[in-house]
Amino acid sequence: MDLMDLHSLVTVVREKSISKASRVLHLSQPALTIRLQKLEQELGFVILERTRSGVYLTKNGASIMHHAAKAIQQMNAMRDFEDNSTLINRIKLLHPEQNDTEGLSSNDDNLKIGIANPLGSTMFKPIFHKLYSFDPELRYHMLSDSNEVILDLLSLGDIDLGIVPYFEKREGLESIPILCDEMLLLGPKDDNVPDSGQLDYMNTLLQKTFFAFYSNQPLRTIINEVMLKLLGNIPKDLRKINDTGIILQMISKGLGYTIFPSSFIYDTMDFFKSLYPSGVLPSILRHESVPFQIQRLGKEFPSRTIQLIYPVSSPYRKTIQFAIEAL
Repeated sequence: MDLMDLHSLVTVVREKSISKASRVLHLSQPALTIRLQKLEQELGFVILERTRSGVYLTKNGASIMHHAAKAIQQMNAMRDFEDNSTLINRIKLLHPEQNDTEGLSSNDDNLKIGIANPLGSTMFKPIFHKLYSFDPELRYHMLSDSNEVILDLLSLGDIDLGIVPYFEKREGLESIPILCDEMLLLGPKDDNVPDSGQLDYMNTLLQKTFFAFYSNQPLRTIINEVMLKLLGNIPKDLRKINDTGIILQMISKGLGYTIFPSSFIYDTMDFFKSLYPSGVLPSILRHESVPFQIQRLGKEFPSRTIQLIYPVSSPYRKTIQFAIEAL
């Protein structure tokens, strides 16, 4: 499978016709058909359904389109970066007096932090505050990407520190658990759902609209396990959304429920902890300033662990360990 295979697939889906797509791609129809068949063989399932009215994605085909489009976009971004680098080099040749080497080298000692999506908007602040308390002069770069990309960048030595929810032991990397990411049931602020101890609890919730991530995301596996344990089944009205912010907006507007890890609403949970100095939170959390209600599901439900990952050889090892001990 290569980029041209994916580009061919996306073009066929967009044009809804192999003949039209072949003209756009400047390929013969037989050559394009062979590419598509090869792609289906590699994936192990049928991607396209050919009908009299056109060519359409199968259910399995639809499941990979997001990845195909994203792969093409990322490759185009790399080309744009390459073009931009060429432009910068030309400027340097034309204006050798504008030498920015010193400015770039001064950033070489910056701590490079990678945070798995979508933890960056919630977990970066508390982690950075701890690092900063140890070293007020700390300078850093930060990027947010998928869990696997962050781990790969750590293994390659391209970043110094990673914060991820999923980690299997890798040679050369050390992990420190920093947060038990408990699962929460979020729902409309004014919805009166029966207490979980009541018999009609499951039936009531099963009739509600739920929002969840797509099944190709790791978190969805945990969410499904939580739903089965909590409700005995998967809600019939389950709507898939791949954006945390949109799901929170839906819940805040009273349009349904979701299962969320506490790390996704870290600041909100921190706010509730400030209301209970003892540190013991009730199972139901409500406040006039919070646009949804939260039900803590408890330790008996599946959860995950947010971990801080760093290379064994990291020059920031002592700084990292001190910060984690202070958490």
